[in-house]
Formats: sequence, C-alpha cells, structure tokens
Amino acid sequence: MISRSSLIALPGDAGAHPWSNVEWWYCYALLTGSRGGRYAVMASFFRVGEWAAPKGHYIIHSLVRLDRARFESSSALDRSLAVQMAGVYLPAYLLAHPTDGHTWDVYRRLLANALPAPHRFMPSSSVDARPTRLVYGQNRMTFADDRDAGFELKLEADTARLRLNFAPSKPLSVIDETGGLNGLRYYSQTRSRVHGELYEEGRAETLRGEGWFDHQWGRSYGLLTGEGWDWFGLQLEDGRELLVSRLRPAGAGAATDGEALVQARAEARLIGPDGSTTPSNRVVLRPLRRWRSEDTGADYPVAWAISLPDFGMTISVAPLMDRQEMPVLGPLRAIWEGVVAFEGDERDGEESPARIAGYGFMELVGYPQSARTAPASFRYLP
Repeated sequence: MISRSSLIALPGDAGAHPWSNVEWWYCYALLTGSRGGRYAVMASFFRVGEWAAPKGHYIIHSLVRLDRARFESSSALDRSLAVQMAGVYLPAYLLAHPTDGHTWDVYRRLLANALPAPHRFMPSSSVDARPTRLVYGQNRMTFADDRDAGFELKLEADTARLRLNFAPSKPLSVIDETGGLNGLRYYSQTRSRVHGELYEEGRAETLRGEGWFDHQWGRSYGLLTGEGWDWFGLQLEDGRELLVSRLRPAGAGAATDGEALVQARAEARLIGPDGSTTPSNRVVLRPLRRWRSEDTGADYPVAWAISLPDFGMTISVAPLMDRQEMPVLGPLRAIWEGVVAFEGDERDGEESPARIAGYGFMELVGYPQSARTAPASFRYLP
C-alpha cells in the first residue's frame, strides 16, 4: 500500500479520476504453460474524455506465443469514445495535420458509424469503484481490494481466452506523484506472481509466471501534438526492476545516422526489492537495430544500448521477436509493444562489474506518425 504521506494514496487513487482526460490501467505477464508453451500477455484499459462524464473506453491487448513466433492483438472501443473522437479529438488533430490521409479515412468511417479493420466496437463498458472493476466487453480487470494491486484479468480474442490472477510480490512504487514528465501521475506494481489458464481449441493450459502493473492518469495532449515516447519496463533476475522512459518531441521519430541529437525528456528509475525507487535523468539511449513494418512503413528501433551512469549500468535490450506491432485506432496508427530480453553489466565503484539480465516489455509510440528517421544516439546528460 502506498503511504498516505504521498500525493498518491490508495485506496483512493486506485479507481477512476473523473477530471483526467486520459487514464489507463496497464499490465503485462511473462508466462510458462503446463503443456510447454511460452507466452507473453499485455493489456491496457483506457478511459478518455475532456469532461467528468461521459467517458469513452478503449482496450488493446495481445498474446505473444513465443514458441511459435506468433503475435496476436485486439483493439476495441465503445460508442462513447467513437463519438468523442469524431466530435472532438480528430477534428482538433486534423486542423493541425490537414494532410494526414490515414486519419481523414478514420474520421470519415467514424462519421458513418463504422470502424476500419481490425478495430471493433465493444457491446458495453463500465468502470466501477470500491473495489475497482473494469468491464470492457468480455475483457475485465477486477481488483479484490483497492488497498493493493492484486487483480484478476480476463481477456478474450478470436483464438483464445485468458484468465490470470496477479498477486503482488513486493510493495507498490510511486513513479510520478505530480505528472512532471508528461502530465500523468503514475504508480506501479513492478512484480507480481501470476497464475491462471489459457483456453483454446477446447482445452486449457495452466500458466505461471511474473507480471507488471501500471496505473496512470492526468491531463495530456501529447498525442494530438505529435509527441511520441519510448518505454522500457524491465525485471532483473535479482528481484529489482528498471523503468526507463523518454518523451520525443513532435516530428522526432527514427532518424538516419549523423542527424543532430534530439533533445527530449527522459528519466530512469531503479526499483528495489522493497518497492523504493531511485530516480535518474542521466540516460543514454542508442538504437542498435531497426525493424520496418510492412503494414505501416514505420521504422522501429527494436534493439537498444542503454547506459545509466548513476546506476553504474550498461545494458543491451533486444526483442524476442521483431513482429510485435499493434494496430491502434486514430492518428497513431500502431505502436510497437512487445516482450524483450536484456543483459549487461553493473559496476559498483572500483569492483569488477557484475552481470545483470532479465526480461520485460518495451513500448515504442509515434513512429508511424513521424516523417523523419531516428538519430543514432539520444543523450540526456545534464
């Protein structure tokens, strides 16, 4: 439970925040099945709207079958969000980006009460409190008690159904009390024990593994102005976690080698076994390899070298498979959201460096929007 001395406090902040224009509850899990399958699961439940009511609701989720190199994703929204996109958000975006043909097509379809594939309408949606309960069509995130971040997750896709229980294995961590990075307040449960079942083809497979949970809310218009971000949620083998995030200004995508460095806001946090966080804004990110999407033409920097001088860490991050692009309705078109592995060194003073390694998720947002290519190196050393 987060201390009441914090600006973020549970159980009060576990539920929805009516005056936020964007809010989401996010989780991922890395899982091993009783039949030998290896899986990664991600889900994000969004709540959107300029006023306290009505709100629109949107969910994206994915199932990564690592042993088969298959990525399956889903995208669904309710009618309320469709009305707000057609009446508020897309007109505002198109005034600033009148030549964006993709978004004009989405706008025309919404005015005709239709959606482009593969996006779907949800039959219903609701967000209840005390305890928090998110019901987005057949997909649910249900908390037993708002004083911690234990919950049950249910997801339905064309090929499978999932039921997972997340049980916290360490205290919650406050990531951003004031929204200083991007206008969003933010807490995380960076490690949970996860167990449940995968149902498909008339059979069930028991799953076990570890997971991560985030809750963010506030007022932000970065997506309307063309901002993007890169996010890494990494679980070390020794029980600590690394959170690295970087906001890219409008127009800064993946640029060719030799271009000027993009000055953006970035931060890292090292999260201890007790949930305590050590922040740093000294971050060096260098893309090592890019993957081009056949669907959107976006060049995603899917492999990275990350240097964190304040932590004495240097790591390399690489995807377990390249094709983890997820369609997203609206100007974004898609994001890269997938499972990664990392390894590197940690140096403490004059001692020989120790090896560090683990797994996690990486999120690359805004690359299909960008007309430019990304610089070979980004430095945020004050």
